[in-house]
Amino acid sequence: MAAIWLDYQQSRPIHWAGPALLGAALLALLVAAAYQMSLNDQAAGWEQRLESIERDHGLRTPAGGMGAEQLAQDVRRANEVLRQLTLPWEELLEAVEAAGGKKVALLTLEPDIDKQQVKISGEARDMMVLLNYITQLEAQPVFGPVYLQSHQVQLRDPDQPVRFAVLAIWRSMP
Repeated sequence: MAAIWLDYQQSRPIHWAGPALLGAALLALLVAAAYQMSLNDQAAGWEQRLESIERDHGLRTPAGGMGAEQLAQDVRRANEVLRQLTLPWEELLEAVEAAGGKKVALLTLEPDIDKQQVKISGEARDMMVLLNYITQLEAQPVFGPVYLQSHQVQLRDPDQPVRFAVLAIWRSMP
C-alpha cells in the first residue's frame, strides 16, 4: 500500500504585519523597561538625599531608622496629647464658673489627668466666701469631694483677700 500524504494547511506567504507587530511590541517592552530602570534610579537618589538631610538635621538615629525607645516615647507623648485634647474642658470650665461668683477670682486651673483631679488656685474676698465656694464646687456634678489645700490671708492688701488652693476630684473622666 502506498503512503498517503495529507496536507490540510495551505501554505500562505508570511505577512509582514505579524513580525512588524511583534517587533513593535518588543521595542515598547524595551522602552518601558528602560523607563522603569530610570524611575528606580531616581527613587534611589531621592531616598539617599532624604537620608542625608535627616542625618544632617538629626531627624533619625545613626542607624538610619527610629529606635524602639524613641518610637515608644513618641507614642506615649502622642497618647498624652490625645488624652488632654479629649478631656471635657467645657464641662470643667462651666462647673468652675458656675461655682464662683464676683467675690472669687480664679488664678490657675491645673488638671491632673492621671490622678483625675483638678487644682484650682484663686483669691476670695474673705474666708466665708472661700468656704461657700468650696461647697458650691462640691455641689457641681462634675466634681466629687473638694479639699482645701492651702489658704493665706493677704495682710498687705487693704481688702485682705484670702489666697487659696483647692483640690477637686473629677468625677466624669473620659
